[in-house]
Amino acid sequence: MKLLICVSHLKNIESFLHKFEVKLLANASLSYLYSAKILHHEVDFLETGAGIYQTSYKLAKVLDLQKYHLAIKISYCNSYKEDMAIRAVLNIVNEKPGDFGSMVGTDWKDLYDLNLISREDAPHIRGGYINLANAYMNVFAPFKKVVGVTVNAYGEKKTFNSRKEKYKADCETTDGLGFAYNCLYEKQSFYHLAVVERNFVTEEENFDLATIKLNEILIDILQKI
Repeated sequence: MKLLICVSHLKNIESFLHKFEVKLLANASLSYLYSAKILHHEVDFLETGAGIYQTSYKLAKVLDLQKYHLAIKISYCNSYKEDMAIRAVLNIVNEKPGDFGSMVGTDWKDLYDLNLISREDAPHIRGGYINLANAYMNVFAPFKKVVGVTVNAYGEKKTFNSRKEKYKADCETTDGLGFAYNCLYEKQSFYHLAVVERNFVTEEENFDLATIKLNEILIDILQKI
C-alpha cells in the first residue's frame, strides 16, 4: 500500500520512526517530502510545518505529483467537550472554516455569511467539507467521529464557546481544513486523526502526553492496515 503521512514536524513522530528503525530518504525536488519502506508499505512523509497556508501549499504540490491509496494526517487539537479528554483520539470527518471572514459593523461574519463561498460548490459534500471515505479505516481505527473547526487563533479559550455554537464543532485545529480541502478537491482518500492536547471545559492540557499518544496510534495503524 502506498501511504502519505502528514505531520506538522517530524520531531513529533520520533518514537514512531525509532520503533520501525525508519531511514528517511529525502525527495530530490521537494525538501519537505521523505520516503521510507515500513513493513509492507511504501510510505511518504510530508512535513507540513505550522499553519493552514503551509499545509495547503505543500500538500497540493505533493498530490500534483502522485496519488496515494490513503493520505493520513496525524495532528493535535483542542477539545470543546468535557468527555474528550487529553490523549483522546478524534476522527475529524467534517472540517469547517472558523475565524475566516470580516467584521461588518460590530458583527463578525464568516465567508459563508458574506456569501463569498457556497455550501453548494465543490469540493463541498452534503453542504460541508465532509470525508465520506472512512469505512475502510474505521475497521482498523474506530475512533470517535467529530466535527472540527480550523482557526487562526488556536487555543483562545474566550472564543471557544462561540465557535462551538456557531459551527457545532467538537474541536479545533490550526490546519485541518488545509488538508481536507485539498484531498477532497483532488479526490484523494484521506483520514484525519487529531489527538487532544487541551480540553477547554476541564482546563486540562498536556502536549507531551498527546505526543506519546500520537506516536502510539501511528504505530498501531501501520501494523494493522
